[in-house]
Amino acid sequence: LFEEYTIILKGKKQFIVDSEIIVLKAGESIKIKKGARVQYSNPFDTPCEYIAICTPAFSMENVNREE
Repeated sequence: LFEEYTIILKGKKQFIVDSEIIVLKAGESIKIKKGARVQYSNPFDTPCEYIAICTPAFSMENVNREE
């Protein structure tokens, strides 16, 4: 498990964090706490550019994906 920091550079991105819907736009950021249930999507017409930083670094061994 890891914490993730996401910074939106262009466009918008939708996050569902523990059943709360959050929409971020360019210039905004979010911290996803370790162990949080999160779903990412872009249901908008414009592409999204963003930077995601995971700590510790992302690896398939550290991720908890649902079927």
